[in-house]
Amino acid sequence: MTNPSEEKMAVTESLPVVDAVRRELEIDEQVLDGRPRVRAVLTLTTHLSRSPAQLWPLLTDPARLARWFGPVDGELVEGGTFRGPRGARGRIETVEAPHRLSLVWEREGAADPLLIRLDPEDDGTTALSLRHTTLLDRQDFARGGPGLAAMDWEIALLALAAETDGWRDTCQQEVPVPTADWLDGPDGAGLVRAWSVRWAAQALAAGVDEETVRRGENATVHAFEG
Repeated sequence: MTNPSEEKMAVTESLPVVDAVRRELEIDEQVLDGRPRVRAVLTLTTHLSRSPAQLWPLLTDPARLARWFGPVDGELVEGGTFRGPRGARGRIETVEAPHRLSLVWEREGAADPLLIRLDPEDDGTTALSLRHTTLLDRQDFARGGPGLAAMDWEIALLALAAETDGWRDTCQQEVPVPTADWLDGPDGAGLVRAWSVRWAAQALAAGVDEETVRRGENATVHAFEG
């Protein structure tokens, strides 16, 4: 006869969508050309119930990218350049299919290193990590914190999970497609707030003072209000 407590322990609890991603933040202050800067390294990691070989075309084939990320034009090969959504552009640095893609991500005058890794797990799933290193003026960081820089990647991972149904095992629910209308609605606004809170927690853990953290958290939420 099954012990009720053992049966309860055997049930795997589903994660909320916001907790399907693990977040890490490293920051240090620098002075470049006489200007105080903050170097922020944002790392987002998630598990998707697809193999690296299945996920790789979604990251490197413009037609597949367009389905969930947005239109990307150019040559997504080593040394190639591309243009992406919302004025982004960049250059592919190294390609190690189907496990590693490093590039320079250019947007709003910044040229930032971006590394995407697809590490296979024993159960056939993939640990996907996205590492974005950015250099911000200290005043800009004080106004917006890390959340503003991370929010596009949060939305992108949500979109990828929706496209692949890759969070079905961890969230045990259908993942919403983050369209502009959805992000402007109550569910999207709630998720933006949850993302902002979690990046604020990372900033606190990295040593940012609480007043600056809360200012950045609110700025991130306001930036995505409809």
